Amino acid sequence: MKTFLILFLYISLLLSQNHFSQVHYPKLYSQLGTPLFEEAESFERLTQVPHFHNNRPMLETYLQKVKTAIEHGLNIDAEHSLDLEKTKAYLKELRELQRLHDQIESTYKKELYKSIHADKQDTFYSLISVPLPFINTDMRLKEEVVHYYKKTKQSHQSSSERQYDFSYLSELSRDFRLDQQSYQYMHTAFQASQKDQEVEERNTLSEFTPDAQSKRLVQVISVKTQNGFDLYLENHAYFDVTIELKATELINLSSSKSLPIVGSFPAQSRTKLVNFSIRDPRQKSQFRTFFNATIGRINPDYDKDYLYALPYARGEAYTLTQGFNGENTHKDQSAYALDFKMDEGTRVHAMREGIVIALEEKQTEHGFSPAFAEKSNHIIIQHDDGTMAMYGHLKPNGVKVRVGQKVYKHAFIGLSGNTGYTSGPHLHVHISAVKDLKTGPMSVPFSFLAQRGRIDSPEEMTRYIAK
Repeated sequence: MKTFLILFLYISLLLSQNHFSQVHYPKLYSQLGTPLFEEAESFERLTQVPHFHNNRPMLETYLQKVKTAIEHGLNIDAEHSLDLEKTKAYLKELRELQRLHDQIESTYKKELYKSIHADKQDTFYSLISVPLPFINTDMRLKEEVVHYYKKTKQSHQSSSERQYDFSYLSELSRDFRLDQQSYQYMHTAFQASQKDQEVEERNTLSEFTPDAQSKRLVQVISVKTQNGFDLYLENHAYFDVTIELKATELINLSSSKSLPIVGSFPAQSRTKLVNFSIRDPRQKSQFRTFFNATIGRINPDYDKDYLYALPYARGEAYTLTQGFNGENTHKDQSAYALDFKMDEGTRVHAMREGIVIALEEKQTEHGFSPAFAEKSNHIIIQHDDGTMAMYGHLKPNGVKVRVGQKVYKHAFIGLSGNTGYTSGPHLHVHISAVKDLKTGPMSVPFSFLAQRGRIDSPEEMTRYIAK
């Protein structure tokens, strides 16, 4: 009996070490709940960090509320019919979890910053011993962590009595280097187009490995075959692209497709475009081709009925200062844009799930002149239906996501600011789609959900409460 009891306790202990990672999460409100539930495993490890011990009650409250919320969500899933009161209660639990999560995140960051600025190595390495996802998405914090790690690594290794695992910090340093490169990987000029690009010749077709830091994100390559030439498009970017392939010269060659070729191609993919076959092998064959490219999927069948979230935290309200076709700057490509009056540093949230395809956060200048148009810090997110959301005028170092990162609807992505073509601090948002290769992405009408309900025609100087 004693042996059985010991074995039972041992198995229970093993199971308890990882119970958050083993559970199935509720399907209801999965976009809101799952990221919070997944964070629980890291927070559970954080309770064991000595230099964060004073905050243990807050962590334990969060962990207990996660267990309760998972149980309630799974119960609602199992009933196969929504009980309105239970669903409201579950949503309220998720909101409380988000509040607690943000409080823990803020407290942890303050402690980590203090350890760096006070040069307390033991505190720093104790806190950083638990990998937390928000460290990797907060660019300013990650930069300070990496720099402090590089500065103190050798001295800490030699003075520390215990062996410390530096693998996480090494990986963080590598990611930071890639982040630094990604700031420039999509230059502003490419947002309009890449024009008159030449086709690159290769002897063989090697394995395709996407490189988002490539100097030429979109390439058309020609490979010699036994009977002619195969042309392939390689898209290294995290976004879809639309290209136009033209031929100015085809000598002794037949094209398998009518030219010019216009089409859209998915992110980080290689696609065979066309084959040029030799008509007479006894004669000389040659061709001259070039292509134009623009960011985005041409004429996407986008969901015109989709209800976007407002670009700030639920329950908060901000005034719309300029709406669709606004008199000041919402013209032409930005006709269907919205400006919300916001203080610098206000948290910006994603209006829809998607992939971060471009960002800029190093700009510091602003002014009410078109000369400042290219000096706006921004985030661009591509959605499943081919549309793209732009969040503009962000604070310097105010981007909290990475290129290539998937973000959920309502996720915290950055801080509003006053950079670029502005008359004062505000957040600019618009949804764009590529309708024509020459004009590139154009803003399109969209609707959002506020506390008062669906908003199809936003009214200027109106405060909208996010739901």
